Amino acid sequence: MAGAKAAGYKLATYKSSDGPRAGIVVGEEVFDATKLTGMPSYATVVGILEDWKRAEGALKMAAAGAAKSRAKRQPLAKTKLLAPVRFPSAIYCAGANYADHAAAMAAREGNPPPADPHDQGLKPWHFIKATRTVTDPGTPIPWTGKSSFAP
Repeated sequence: MAGAKAAGYKLATYKSSDGPRAGIVVGEEVFDATKLTGMPSYATVVGILEDWKRAEGALKMAAAGAAKSRAKRQPLAKTKLLAPVRFPSAIYCAGANYADHAAAMAAREGNPPPADPHDQGLKPWHFIKATRTVTDPGTPIPWTGKSSFAP
């Protein structure tokens, strides 16, 4: 359909009666990715990412047809979301994504925000986080009280 706007979607992992499943969130509804696309390997977000070249088009088509689909759906507000990638092998982070955090930490200590590394001509930097730092949305994080930098 020329000129038709493609349906937007988001990927999620959610708790189902079959265990953690990849979901396609369209509007305020969650659809099982495997059932909506017909692709058994899309049961997990990792399965989708491993096949991204083909999955991208399949997900767009599935999202566009979701409203008319007979696939079971559930309200997003009543869905228990889980960490998108359940057990990543590594978490790569870009320092540029933490400028707000650095400014907030400086303000807490009464210091001015740090200089922007880009303005100083510094090269981008990256770091790795421990894979066990991934948690489900809304899950309380245990606090040991051993750090003076936490809220």
